[in-house]
Amino acid sequence: MQKTNSKTKYGRCENCGGIVVEKRLTVDRRIGRKLHEFENVPVGVCRDCGQRIYKGPVLEQLERMARGGVNVKKTIEVPVSRYKRAV
Repeated sequence: MQKTNSKTKYGRCENCGGIVVEKRLTVDRRIGRKLHEFENVPVGVCRDCGQRIYKGPVLEQLERMARGGVNVKKTIEVPVSRYKRAV
C-alpha cells in the first residue's frame, strides 16, 4: 500500500521510490480502435524516473469522454507507418 503525504496525492513511485507530483498533461489513449488525445489531464509524474501514474477515476472519465464524444475541441490527422527493418 502506497503512503501519501500532504505534498502529493500519489505517494511514492512504485518503480524507483521517487516523489510523485501531479502535473496537467496532454495524454494519448487508444479506446477501442480509435486514438484520442486529451488535454489538461491530471497525472502523477515521478520526479526521478518520469513514471506516470493515472488514478482510476481519471481513466474512467477519459473513457466516458471518448465514447460520448464530449468536449471534442478539434480533430487531427495522424500519419501511420509500418515499421520496416533496415537492411
